[in-house]
Amino acid sequence: MKKSFLLLAVLFLVTVTNSYSQYGHSRGRVNSDFNSSAWKGRFTNIPANASFCDQEFTQAYTGAIPCNLDSVPNTPFYCLDLCAPLSLGDSIRDSASTIPEAIYITNTYYPSHTGYAGELPDPRDEACAVQMAIWHFRNALVINSVTMHGGDVGGATIRARAQTIVDEKIANGFSYFPIQTLQIMPAENPNNFYIRTIDTAGNPVAVNDIMLSITGGGSLSTETVNTDHTGNSPVVIVNGFYHYSVVEATARVQVPGGTTYSGLNETLQLVVLGKTTTALKTVFLTWGTLPVELSSFTASPNNRDINLNWSTLTEINNSEFDIERKTFTTDNWKKVGSVAGNGTSNVPHNYTFYDRNLASGIYTYRLKQTDFNGNFEYHNLNEEVTIGVPVILQLIQNYPNPFNPSTTINFDLPVAGIITLKVFNTSGKEVATLVNEARSAGYHSVNFDASNLSSGVYYCRLEANGFSKVMKMALVK
Repeated sequence: MKKSFLLLAVLFLVTVTNSYSQYGHSRGRVNSDFNSSAWKGRFTNIPANASFCDQEFTQAYTGAIPCNLDSVPNTPFYCLDLCAPLSLGDSIRDSASTIPEAIYITNTYYPSHTGYAGELPDPRDEACAVQMAIWHFRNALVINSVTMHGGDVGGATIRARAQTIVDEKIANGFSYFPIQTLQIMPAENPNNFYIRTIDTAGNPVAVNDIMLSITGGGSLSTETVNTDHTGNSPVVIVNGFYHYSVVEATARVQVPGGTTYSGLNETLQLVVLGKTTTALKTVFLTWGTLPVELSSFTASPNNRDINLNWSTLTEINNSEFDIERKTFTTDNWKKVGSVAGNGTSNVPHNYTFYDRNLASGIYTYRLKQTDFNGNFEYHNLNEEVTIGVPVILQLIQNYPNPFNPSTTINFDLPVAGIITLKVFNTSGKEVATLVNEARSAGYHSVNFDASNLSSGVYYCRLEANGFSKVMKMALVK
């Protein structure tokens, strides 16, 4: 029997300062041997009204998920969310994002630690409780509604333990924050830099075979460095660079528990690393004297929109910022908007841009700052931004409304399925079929052209997976 795990949308904040960026480089694959002892968890039954997913999960695996990460077998993960399926053998990639609740839980409980107060004797029970706690914070899982599959044996104890974990997390707050374990540090000479490596506790560690490169112009005095027991490498010299050149470093360093990994299949799956491990990381730095000094660059998802905010301390001859985006599956950058700069200024300025109506996926952003002479530089967001699948089925009010002659209809699907989207007049007669096919979980948009219809009130009905939603529209000619 094929076993599936379930995930959904995620909200987090990512930041960058001084054009310094980090992203994941490690990949993994879910262990396809479900009979392996590395699987630590239980099968549970979750009613449809027990979470935001609005669907019943029967015999859902609830616990730690072993993955082969960068050729290291049985690295433990937890399912971040409850609504999108993750199957045996699926591939995952480090998205370099972090979720505060997941960071706290995965760095406090099993498998990061064992032998702590309150831990259940059987690791499968403890892992099941930990997973329930994560789903509680991400999907509003009602823990007391969950039962163990096959008779609820041990269910009361596991539910009580999960609630204790939730209560302890609330009492202790977000005690864990990500730490950048691979860093490009400026040297005394402004044309030089060195590499610093630390562990997730902030202690210096020695790392060998750190790969270096530069793009956009210039060369480096070496392409490989090692750090010693101080965590520092020898100085690297940058020759003949342009002010928008990018220096990049890649190394195998510690990755903190709670780091989010994303599935590589059509359905966006999200899992979190169950404990600190070692994997590939890449950091990069825009090099040279910058005409604009950026103090922050952040991004936060809001349903299918991403809000970008950045601030400058000073600006010299600043004409504009172009906002560029690329998806997880492509290497091509796409311009999605522009914001005018403030010329020359010695006072801080705040900027905002809304990237709207995005499909489910993983996105990367950068700012292309251009001066009035045509010179430009890039400022990179240091982490990827995830638009997950919706948590509930929704039919969004069309826009514009009233409309003439066309309008856009958006709908959200928490799970894939056969859907129909039809339009009816006030007499109940069908006047248009907009969709009648299988659609993947995610955010969808459809254009409705009513050129051949007369003015009046119309009703749009969405049917999917046994549920239906109806919306009222007004055509005014």
